[in-house]
Amino acid sequence: MKTKVPFAGRCLGLCVIVMSISVTIASRLVELQVVDSGNRKQQAAEELIERVSIPAERGIIMDRNEEILTNNVQAAELIADRYHLREITAVVYGLAYNQVSNDEEWRNESDPARRRKLFHRARARLLSLVKRELSKEQRAELRRELSSGDANANRLLEYDPEKCELLFKAHDELVAEIIHPFIKHIEIKETVEVEPEKSITRKGQKITIPARMEERVRYITKQDIIDQISQPHITEFNKKAEANKEKKKGYRQNIQLARGLTIELADQIEAALQKANIRGVTVQTELRRSYIVPEMLSHVVGYVDSENVGAGGVEAVFNSYLAGTDGLREYRRNGRGQILPNEDDRYLPPKHGLNLKLTIDMRLQTILEQELDKGMKHFRARKGCMIAVDPKNGDILAMVSRPAINLNTKELITHEGTFKRGSVKDEKGEPVTGDFNFACQARYEPGSTFKVVAVTTAVDKGIMGINSYVSCQPFSVGGGSKAINDGRFNYGVLTVGQMLKKSSNPGAARVAMACKWPLYKDYVERYGLTQPADVDLPSGGACLLANGNHIVNFSRIAYGYSVSVSPLHMAMVYATIANNGVRMKPRLIDSIIAADGSVYDDRKPQEVCRVMSENTAKAIRGALESVTEKSGPAGRGTATQAAIPGFRIGGKTGTAKKVKSGGGYYEGLYTVSFAGVLPIDDPRLVIMTVIDEPHPRDCNAGGGTVAAPIFRAAAERIINVLNLQPSDPAAYEKYLAEKAAETEKK
Repeated sequence: MKTKVPFAGRCLGLCVIVMSISVTIASRLVELQVVDSGNRKQQAAEELIERVSIPAERGIIMDRNEEILTNNVQAAELIADRYHLREITAVVYGLAYNQVSNDEEWRNESDPARRRKLFHRARARLLSLVKRELSKEQRAELRRELSSGDANANRLLEYDPEKCELLFKAHDELVAEIIHPFIKHIEIKETVEVEPEKSITRKGQKITIPARMEERVRYITKQDIIDQISQPHITEFNKKAEANKEKKKGYRQNIQLARGLTIELADQIEAALQKANIRGVTVQTELRRSYIVPEMLSHVVGYVDSENVGAGGVEAVFNSYLAGTDGLREYRRNGRGQILPNEDDRYLPPKHGLNLKLTIDMRLQTILEQELDKGMKHFRARKGCMIAVDPKNGDILAMVSRPAINLNTKELITHEGTFKRGSVKDEKGEPVTGDFNFACQARYEPGSTFKVVAVTTAVDKGIMGINSYVSCQPFSVGGGSKAINDGRFNYGVLTVGQMLKKSSNPGAARVAMACKWPLYKDYVERYGLTQPADVDLPSGGACLLANGNHIVNFSRIAYGYSVSVSPLHMAMVYATIANNGVRMKPRLIDSIIAADGSVYDDRKPQEVCRVMSENTAKAIRGALESVTEKSGPAGRGTATQAAIPGFRIGGKTGTAKKVKSGGGYYEGLYTVSFAGVLPIDDPRLVIMTVIDEPHPRDCNAGGGTVAAPIFRAAAERIINVLNLQPSDPAAYEKYLAEKAAETEKK
C-alpha cells in the first residue's frame, strides 16, 4: 500500500535538493574566487596579455672626425615560449586547425562563421581526449599533493599529463613542419668523434691515445627544432634524478630557434604561424650590431655577444651607456587570438643608447695597421703593437695590436692573413683568439727604452746634467760575477746624453745608482708606472717592478730588466717628455653624446702631474734626437733607421731578451721596441712600436733594426696626412726625389 507524501513534505524535499545544489555551486565559486584565485588570475593574465619588446638602438661609436665605426642592423629572431607550448589549452589551437583545415568538409565550406564552428568543435574534441576522470576523493587527494603556489595546479587537476604529452609531441612536430622551410639554411656546428679513443703498448708501456674530434657544419633539421623545444636531455636527466632522489633541472622557457633573420623572412614566418593558429612561437625584432670596418681597431672598439652586451673594448667598458633601455608594448587578446582595444594597454618607448666619440683618428689608425702588418710579416714576428699619442692632451690617436679579430665574423687576424677562429694555436697548443690587447694588456721587459727614467731622475734633481760625464765601462754589483756590459762594445766615458745615444747599460746603471733607489722610485711613480694606465679599456693593471732595495735588482731596473711594463705605459712616459714634463691622462673618449646630438659628457684632457721641469724635458729630447743621428759626438746612434731627412725626429730603442716562465732568459728570442717623437722640436706625436719575437733574418734583431724602420714607414705617411712641415724643406725634397728614383728603378 502506497503512502501518500504530504505536500509539505515534498516541498521540504525540494528545498533540500535546491539548497544542496546551491551549496555545491557556492563552494565551487569560493574555491575558484578565493582558494584558487591566484592561480586563475595568473593563468588569465598569461593567456590574455601579450607583451612585445621594442629594442632600443645601441649607441654608435665614431672616431674624432665623426667617421661612423658601428651600425645597428634591424633583424629578427624566432623565439619559442615553452610555457605556452606546454599549455594544453593553447596547444590545441594549432592542432585543431591542422585537423579541420585538411578535412574535406572545411575545404567545401566558404562561410567564415561555419568554419569557426568546425574549428571550435575540433578544439573541444581534443580537450575532451585529455580530460581527467577523477572522483571527488581522487581530486581532493591530488589537490593536497599539488603546491598552492603552482600556476599549473588547476591544469593538472583537469587534464591528464600523460595524454597531454602526446598532444605536445604532435604539436612540436607541427611547429617544426611549419617553420623548417624558412630556416633550413641555418648552419649548425657540432664536434664529432672521427677516431675513437684507443690504447697501445709501446716498449712495454700502455699508452692511451685520446679520441680525435672534428668540427663539422650541417644544416638545421626538423628534429633539431623538435629537440630544442622538447629538450629531451633534460627529461632524461630528471628521470634519473627522480629515481635517485636528486635535484631536478628546470627546462629552458625562452628558446631561440633562429636569429639574424631578415625582416622579410620574419614577416613570412609570422604569417605562416598566424595562419596555422600556432601559439607560443613568436617573431621578435632585434637590432644586431654591425661594424663598418670590422678588421680594424678591433681591440679598441670591441664587440657585443649574442645578447647584445659588450664583450670587449669600449663596447664592454661603456656598455651601460651604449645599451639603452628596451621599450614595451602590451596587448590583450580574446580566446580567438584577436587584439582587444583596452584603455589599460601599455606602451613604453625605448630609450636609445648614448653615442661615443673616440679620440682615435682613423686615418692614422689605417696607416699603423698596415705598416705594423708589413713589418711583422717581414720580420716574421709573433705579436706586436703600435700606439700613437698626442703628447699635449694625452689623446690616443691610434692603437693597433696583433693578433686581432674581425669584429663581424670573429675570425682571427694576423700579419699573415685571416684565419678561422680557433684554427691557429700558440706554442702551448692553446687556440689564439685575438681578443688579447697587446698594447694595453701585455707585460714585457722594455730594455733600453726604460733608461730615460734614470736620466730624468738625475737631471731633474741636479745630480747630473745631460752633459755630465759617466763611465760606461763594464762593472759588477752586489758581488756578482757577471758584469753589467754592452756586449762586444766598451764605450769608455760618455756624457749622460751620449749614454742614451749609444744605449749603454753600465752607464744607465751608474746614473740610476747615483740617484739612490728611493729617489729613483719616486720618479717611477711620477711617470705613473706603479699604477694602472687609467685608460678606458680592459688593461693588465700596474707595471711589475722588482724590489729595488736590492742593489742587483736596482742596477738591472736602470736598463730595463727586472721590470715589466705595458706598451701603453711606455708610450705615456715618452709623451710626458714630449709635453715638456707634464704627464697627461691617456684619453680615449672625446665625448659621450645623446641621441638628439646634445653632449652628455664632454671628456676634457686631464693633467695628472708635472713629472720634471721643462728644462729637463727639453734636455732629454735633445738626447733623444741624437739617437737617430748617423754622426756627431759619440758617433752613430742606435736608431738611424728611424730618421727622415728634413725632419727632426727623436726616440729611443729597446731590446730585451724574452723571460722564461720558470726563470732565466731565452737565447735568440727578444722583444724589441722604439719610442719615437715626431717632430722633436715641436712634438705632435709619440709613436710606440713593440715587436715580440722578431726573426733576426740577416740582421741583429734589435729595436733599431726592427721597430725603428716600422716607425719610419708609418711616420712618412703620417707627415702627409697631418701636413707636418719639415724643419729643412730642401733636405726633405731631396729625400723624396731619391725615394721616387729608387721606386722607378724597381
